[in-house]
Amino acid sequence: MGSVHLMRTLPRTRAVDPTTPATPTPSAPPAASSPPARPTLDPAAARAVFATWSGDPVVVVASPPGAGKTRLVTHLGRDLAERARLRIAIAAQTRAQALDVANRIAALGANVTLLGRKGSTAPPGLHPDVHFAPGRGAASIRDRIVVATTARWQWIPASAHRANVLIVDEAWQMTYADLGGLGDLADQLVMVGDPGQIAPVVAAETRRWDTWATGPHKPAPDAISAAYPEHITRLQLPHTWRLGPATTDLVQPVFYPHLPFGTMRPPSSLRIHGAELPEISTLPVTPAAGRDDPAIVRAAVDRVRALLAAGVLETTEGARPLLPSDVALIVPHVNQASAAAAHLADQPDIFAGTINQAQGIERHAVVAVHPLTGYRGATVAVADPGRLCVALSRHRSHLTLVTDTGLPELLDRAHAEDPTAPGVIAHRAVHRHLAAIGQE
Repeated sequence: MGSVHLMRTLPRTRAVDPTTPATPTPSAPPAASSPPARPTLDPAAARAVFATWSGDPVVVVASPPGAGKTRLVTHLGRDLAERARLRIAIAAQTRAQALDVANRIAALGANVTLLGRKGSTAPPGLHPDVHFAPGRGAASIRDRIVVATTARWQWIPASAHRANVLIVDEAWQMTYADLGGLGDLADQLVMVGDPGQIAPVVAAETRRWDTWATGPHKPAPDAISAAYPEHITRLQLPHTWRLGPATTDLVQPVFYPHLPFGTMRPPSSLRIHGAELPEISTLPVTPAAGRDDPAIVRAAVDRVRALLAAGVLETTEGARPLLPSDVALIVPHVNQASAAAAHLADQPDIFAGTINQAQGIERHAVVAVHPLTGYRGATVAVADPGRLCVALSRHRSHLTLVTDTGLPELLDRAHAEDPTAPGVIAHRAVHRHLAAIGQE
């Protein structure tokens, strides 16, 4: 499994659909009869368009949290379809992500089709200008942009739909094996994602490939870069528009040491009783019954209610009360998420879910339970640095991190057992940073 079929014959010429106008070569401008294309103003999108239109076989765009990944995907797809007259396939990792991408492309004025599963109906909230095709309806698609989940694309035979360029959204959540399943879909590949987030969840045993840089369970951008380094064009988004300076100073060196980025977030803060809260504060708890101790969720819920009761949000648009839709409560485990949702049943607009479910969301105020809260041993799963990164990077204005008073001793023991474990290193670095700024 050291290679992916998509890349075995790189570079390859683009396939041309005989039912559509001929596609210009990568260096050629659009035909004179083409409608005037809207300019691409975003520099990151412009670089990605240039690299892809120039014929680069694989373009990998790494992004910090809140840097505009989905915006890049939608503008890139629109521009390549309208400016370069290419056929674009977009693979998202969840149905919600696919719906969001399709809606955003339609809002830009481009023709787009969303593929659904066989026998399904158009999902709620679908933009009226998005064409919906259930099952293998791709055979009749004539739109230049088609969006589907990775799982749905794997059921579409190459004879039914062929694209010039495949764009993968949230690419670090896709396994190398799943990318291999899309090998016949397109000749060029663009992968956009956040390398600091949670790695793909794989239920099968993977120990036999753990030492392989191209293991089938590895994040697709990392594995394909290791397999074909000479074919990769690497780009990055240089700014976060979500995280403030204090959070950026914490997150960047720990989780993105090879992806330097700064903050372009507009001024935003949360006040309670007139006092401005720091971007990150901690709420220590002492669980007496392990990770399932109800006191953990109660402390988080009480903090959410306190923020809602007295919180005032201050942004460039002025000051207003903090609303339930501004708030998220994020916990490590499913049973905790269920308990939190039950406690907050009177506030349905609050996001209450697990760290995995929180990937991709953004709220002004977040209360997050530290992944190691309640543990007395740092297992591989809970020490995954991606889980901690997600917990620390969902907020715009304020994060309250619920932590365990036994965390320092736990991290000391974990470090003594395996000082090279990436998760332990990341957890210790975060703990030291928070302690240094008086927030731990």
